[in-house]
Amino acid sequence: MRDFVLTRLAAFFGAVIGTAVLLFLALDILPGAGAPDRPAWARFLGLFIGDTGASPNMFGERLAVTLPLVLLALAIAAAGGIALGLSAGWYHGGILGRAAKAVAAGLAVLPPFWLGMLLALLFAGALKLLPASGFVRWGDNPAAALASLILPALALGLPYAGQLALRVRRDLSEASDTEILQLRAEGLTPRQARWRIGLDRALPELPQVLGRTFGALLLGAALVESVFYLPGLGRQIIGAAVQHDLALLRGGLFVLVVLAALGMLLFALLRLLVDPALRPELRR
Repeated sequence: MRDFVLTRLAAFFGAVIGTAVLLFLALDILPGAGAPDRPAWARFLGLFIGDTGASPNMFGERLAVTLPLVLLALAIAAAGGIALGLSAGWYHGGILGRAAKAVAAGLAVLPPFWLGMLLALLFAGALKLLPASGFVRWGDNPAAALASLILPALALGLPYAGQLALRVRRDLSEASDTEILQLRAEGLTPRQARWRIGLDRALPELPQVLGRTFGALLLGAALVESVFYLPGLGRQIIGAAVQHDLALLRGGLFVLVVLAALGMLLFALLRLLVDPALRPELRR
């Protein structure tokens, strides 16, 4: 267990420090990066204490949009992907199983920005059930703020739900005949045996899969925020790049990557609670 935790911590700090170095080289000291107003070492160390050259309050306001969006999209991806994958695996070989697999495969290849436009046309334009753009502050109207994020979260999370469903379905359907026969000797039906084998394979890996999904959702939220005109961090980063605001671009990218790495670390550590290979060491 100690090696597992240390490896994840090393990966986290490596990602943070590596990102800081790359951003510092690309956006601070290379030719064309702008005129420095402080020594190089001060500007570099400032990244780690929140002194990025841009207002920290600006990042906080943007994260109040992006982080709830990503967490809602992650919930959609996890719930939809697990439910669809379990259905495809449970009814493996049947009509329902093939249909669930086809739906998962279709979702997995949908571009989020295209899906976002389609959802906006359907639920905002045609049905007029949800807002198509903009964001209401949480302090002004929490219900309206949440409603502003539903369509973007669906657009962002459903493709990852398809990917997760295919992974879960694969774990449930790839049980060998030998493994199934061993469990049938214990009184289980073939379907129950396949179910147990698949869950034993899928569950230990699920936290790490969700962690990678969280990171991907956070880094990929910019396009969806642009489609729905959300004032999130990803859209702010795109605007900073267009306007050549290097301080804002550097700070926004660094905050985004640190948050993604932290989320992936926390999800990876959750494996200690679900992986049978690690639980005995945890009890010691």
